[in-house]
Amino acid sequence: MSRELTTRFLAENEYEAWTKFVCESPTGSVYSLPEYLEVLCTITGDSFRILAVFQGKELVGGVALYETWSTFSLVAVASPRPLLSYHSPVLRVYNTTYPSQIRARYVAILQALINKLSEIPYVYLNLSISHLINDMRPFLKVGWTVFPNYSYLVSLKDTQQVWQKMEQNLRRLVNRGIKNNLVFTDDDDFDSFYKLYSDTYQRKGLSLYFSENKYRKYFELLREKNLCRLHQVRLDNGSSIGAFLILTSSHPVSNTVFAGSDVNYLNLGSVAFLRWKSFEKLAELGYESNDLTGASLNTVNNFKNQLGGELIHNWIAEKPPHWSYLIYRNIKSFIL
Repeated sequence: MSRELTTRFLAENEYEAWTKFVCESPTGSVYSLPEYLEVLCTITGDSFRILAVFQGKELVGGVALYETWSTFSLVAVASPRPLLSYHSPVLRVYNTTYPSQIRARYVAILQALINKLSEIPYVYLNLSISHLINDMRPFLKVGWTVFPNYSYLVSLKDTQQVWQKMEQNLRRLVNRGIKNNLVFTDDDDFDSFYKLYSDTYQRKGLSLYFSENKYRKYFELLREKNLCRLHQVRLDNGSSIGAFLILTSSHPVSNTVFAGSDVNYLNLGSVAFLRWKSFEKLAELGYESNDLTGASLNTVNNFKNQLGGELIHNWIAEKPPHWSYLIYRNIKSFIL
């Protein structure tokens, strides 16, 4: 690159420029937006900072770092967590006909970030990186551990193509839901959503992300900032039997972060009906795709696979952890 790259943390009065940068970059997401991180940190008590890369005065890259202060030392952990699926660098879009030039610029930006991150005394640093950043050589070169992490991404640019790519059995279930007079709503009925959320997680033996009061506050703050949609499927009497919480922003990719259903009504086609109607609504709102969040080899993700989306290959990059963190993690594992 013709001019030297510099890195520094952004001041709050620069967050607006960062938000615009994130929303214009394919490698950006709602998880890198200050507004979203402020909401999450309000609930968790954690903090965030944005490390930016400049070429001269031009913003060319950066990463929003979600920081949890460790209980065993005065240094922080920077890592993704539930409701923060991507903890990823964001890179500027370059318009050039030469792929070699784009690769060289992206490598230089990533190296600048890595050099600065190496100076920050995190006891543990984990980046969950967008599939669109596919060159992990800068991380491997300095000894970071890199491994794949998968998700499904459904393109919403043409909903008729989505319909054709969905497996025939799911299309049959969607039609069954229509025949059973199921109703799709885009609403703010948190009480119905939380009941489905808590019932679903307890049924699967999973830990809840937040208590009811904290989750309600999280949802209300998101709604105030227009950072989420709550999609539900209801019986004709108004009872909710399925729900999706979807993170939205000015970025063209939406992210489904929770899907729950009442198992007593699955035979009505409720889940497939809700998925299809949710895709239609997001497309109507102008979103180009929906990240279904996760693609483990289990029953739930087998259903996601049948929706016709693309299996995307994201990355996890971990900086070698400090010895004190390894001791803490082993003690915590032993106690639990």
